[in-house]
Amino acid sequence: MVKKQKRFSKGKEQFKRVYCLGCQQRKSCGKLDEKKRYCCVCYRKILEELERDELLISSAQEALNDYRAGIIVCQCLMAEKPRAKYLSSDGSGWSHCQGCWKRVKSAGHHSVIKNRNDPKFWGLEIKEKVLCGKCLRSLVGQMPVSKRYTFNKYEKRGYWK
Repeated sequence: MVKKQKRFSKGKEQFKRVYCLGCQQRKSCGKLDEKKRYCCVCYRKILEELERDELLISSAQEALNDYRAGIIVCQCLMAEKPRAKYLSSDGSGWSHCQGCWKRVKSAGHHSVIKNRNDPKFWGLEIKEKVLCGKCLRSLVGQMPVSKRYTFNKYEKRGYWK
């Protein structure tokens, strides 16, 4: 019996998007940074710093001017979920609650904030992106009924202790 080898298309890799090294919030479209390491916003800041120091080469200067003029339109995608800002020694991420500044763990090694700490998951339309259980408890009245029920289940299970 002969095993079939999986074929991987190299063409798909060119469309693979990775998160920006600067902000970790956007996936680069590659309009300004062809290597897709930085999103357009972060790359623009880098180019402007080089421009201030008069270290910018002419092709990069043209790209920056085109971006400012609106000729190059950014298509960088925002991250679906907020990401942790810090990494611990074991590689897992963590962030701070934006209400009381308590340390909040992330989900795994991808630095994505867990749903239970994301106000959007609970149906809250507020500016904070990461909240601990105590701060979410103070906002239970603003949650839809089904989310309140789920929140109480999470509390009974001890997810925020």
